[in-house]
Amino acid sequence: MRTLSRFALSAGLTLACLWPTTHLLFGQDPAAIAPNEPATLKAEPETEEKTLARKRLELQAQRIGTMKVAWKEADDDLPTQFETTPIFKYDDPARGLVSAGLWRLGPKGRPLAIISTELQPRFYGSPRIIYEYLSLTPKAFSITSTDSRWAPSASEIEFKPIPNAPEPAENAPQRLIQMRAQARRFTASEVVKERFELRLMPQPIERYTPEGSDRADGSMFLLAFGLNPEAILFIESDGKQWNYAIGRLAGASKMNAEIDGQPAWEIGPVKYGWQNSYTASNSQADIPGIAPNGTPVKPMEP
Repeated sequence: MRTLSRFALSAGLTLACLWPTTHLLFGQDPAAIAPNEPATLKAEPETEEKTLARKRLELQAQRIGTMKVAWKEADDDLPTQFETTPIFKYDDPARGLVSAGLWRLGPKGRPLAIISTELQPRFYGSPRIIYEYLSLTPKAFSITSTDSRWAPSASEIEFKPIPNAPEPAENAPQRLIQMRAQARRFTASEVVKERFELRLMPQPIERYTPEGSDRADGSMFLLAFGLNPEAILFIESDGKQWNYAIGRLAGASKMNAEIDGQPAWEIGPVKYGWQNSYTASNSQADIPGIAPNGTPVKPMEP
């Protein structure tokens, strides 16, 4: 989320996309390890920058972990909390955003909802965590935590057939190739006082298996400004045809997408509210490495 209506957020909402991280390990020369002797690997010392990044992500995971989910119609198969490992993480130092993540509701299949978290050192002059909420299910539910609440009763997205798309392939590798190819047909933009083009991140942030036939498949792609996701593009097969849907992650006054130059999706200004399928909020946060006035904390001299 690059843009939020600060007026809307401040007027009653103040309380309110991850590839696996590769850890580089440095160890012994394999040739020096004796037969049948376990290899001993030495982890690279964590730098101050990596320590801050880890602690900031842990703060967001902790906030996500406090969110309790309740469904209007009880069902033991429905999740009662969000996953605490982000499906995507990012930052945007140029705009003051030091750490952020996307979190899914539901351990498998298409997510039932997505929440984004962003740490802003000087949002309204102080460190805050910003939440965005995106419902992906028509089932009514609510979430509550120490600093947020949300109770949507509808999905923000609507799936439509992708025109002139091929029949879903029989095997999974070929279907992934098809999904990437279909995603590349989309272009998108947003209006925040002026028009900005969004870029498609070429790799899906997550692949999932919807309910359906053996050829049911799905992926989530990001439409972003830099690394900052403004919308999620879903490319999904029901086993018979390819479909798409787009969900916003931004408070832009207007957003739209095209496929092969033809209109595919358009949405207007946000109406913030706790029962809406998309909304946002913010609350106070003690961001590691950031002072209460929003300035970076200088490292202590050795």
